[in-house]
Amino acid sequence: MSEPAATPASATPLQRWLEAVPPRVLLTLLVTAAISMVVLAISELAFTEIESSRRAARQVNDATAQLTLMRESLMQAETSQRGYLITADDRYLKPFDGAVEKVRGTLGELQRLGALLPELRAPLQTLQPLVDEKLDEMRLTVHYTQQGNRIDAVQIVVTGKGLGLMENIKQQTALLHAELDALNDARTEDINRIFLLQRIGVGLIVFLNLVFLAILGVRTVRHFYEREQHRAELARQAQELERQVAERTEELSSLSTYLQTSTEREKGRLARDLHDELGGILTAAKIDASWIEGFASGVDPEVQQRMRRLSASLDEAVEVKRRVIENLRPSLLDHLGLAAAVEWHVQETCEKAGIRSEVHVPEVMDRIPPEIAIAVYRIVQESLTNALKYAQAKTIRVELRQPPGRLELRVDDDGVGIANFEPAHMTHGIAGMRQRARSLGGSFSMRSAPGEGTEIFASFPLKEETEDATMPLAAE
Repeated sequence: MSEPAATPASATPLQRWLEAVPPRVLLTLLVTAAISMVVLAISELAFTEIESSRRAARQVNDATAQLTLMRESLMQAETSQRGYLITADDRYLKPFDGAVEKVRGTLGELQRLGALLPELRAPLQTLQPLVDEKLDEMRLTVHYTQQGNRIDAVQIVVTGKGLGLMENIKQQTALLHAELDALNDARTEDINRIFLLQRIGVGLIVFLNLVFLAILGVRTVRHFYEREQHRAELARQAQELERQVAERTEELSSLSTYLQTSTEREKGRLARDLHDELGGILTAAKIDASWIEGFASGVDPEVQQRMRRLSASLDEAVEVKRRVIENLRPSLLDHLGLAAAVEWHVQETCEKAGIRSEVHVPEVMDRIPPEIAIAVYRIVQESLTNALKYAQAKTIRVELRQPPGRLELRVDDDGVGIANFEPAHMTHGIAGMRQRARSLGGSFSMRSAPGEGTEIFASFPLKEETEDATMPLAAE
């Protein structure tokens, strides 16, 4: 075996070291160095891609949070708007303006994130005009209410345009959430792919990969925990909103009941004043006119004619006064009771309209509380008015029954009926009848179909009343 050649004295230390190392060892070192460089390059590339994916994931999470905040703020703005429309209370304006500003801010943030996430640009371009239009619609109703023009404000609400915008906004936000979820899934998939490549190509950093996966698992669990907490918070807010809506509904119902009672009381007082004061004036004028007419028998015939005309005008004024008083507060209701008042009103109304009527009332009725009596009478009036205006009926049937502890009213006709009738879609007149019944602890129902006429049924609970409680409302 030959010995290695001697190293020249002029050789550098590196040349001497290279010559001293065996070729296989040197090759192993070179391969190890190359592998280390590849590992370093792969690690740096993986780190870069992981940072990019994390940054994109943070952008996706920010966009999701901003989208959720925008929906919540929009709902808060709509709640404040409705509260202001109902109450005209300026306290609703501050939360309304704050919610609108939040919506504007979240839209700006979403547009910024959309510039970083191209997948969001098209949905955001569709969503922003809808949100702007919804905000303009709410601001317009608030502006009308501030100007005292609540009728136009309510008209804008009842058109259903705002409801349609909210539905479109919900659809667009759902699409955005789906897109964000897809982006988040894509980023998570990229990270998993990078981890897999690292595990396959980088055996030296397995431990670091495991640590990173553990960190990712912790963040994922935290994300799910925070999402559940958010869901619970949304559910709590929804319950709170439902409670507030129920309270507002109860307040409106109480207000409606108070207004109805006050209206009937004022009608009674006005009828009494007309009867006592205007009736006395007209009666005195009639007596004086008759006296003058008796003494004018020998004067100019034209004077006699004018006196007769004056007497006829006074008779007409007395009749007008009587009709006004009866419309304000039916005297039969106070003097003869509910059954007689209903029977007289139905017969007189149907006779004037030229249609047939059937009235069934008990021959003997227990004493009816005045608030129930006037409510039943008003329901009969409204039912007859609707039947004569719209039903084209030939016969109207009215029935009063008094089973133990209750008073029941049924009004039906053989008219054309109502197509596609829904109990929730009631007019103001029908809603007023229902409110009268419910305010007294009773129930109200209405059934109608094309060609089958219309049936109205109301039932009221009767309690034992004291003597004072049965006094008519007109006397209060």
